[in-house]
Amino acid sequence: MSHRYKVGQMLELRSSPTFSNRPAGPCEVLACLPHDSGPVLYRVQSVNERNERVVDEIDLTPSSATKYAQSKHQSVFSIAVNRR
Repeated sequence: MSHRYKVGQMLELRSSPTFSNRPAGPCEVLACLPHDSGPVLYRVQSVNERNERVVDEIDLTPSSATKYAQSKHQSVFSIAVNRR
């Protein structure tokens, strides 16, 4: 079975009852992980978190979120402040 989603694609991550600390919301595919058998896995990063997660393809759905919205959101917090 091949990967359905591509690196760089924005997807919607579903919350999981078994992983209660995993937030639902938009995420970006960082890598398609190799597999011989078993579930198709992806390394993703949520728009709302800094850490990366490995998730099963069944936990991902297409999203209307864009990278532009993500970079715009991050740029607000990346402004340097100089104090004297």
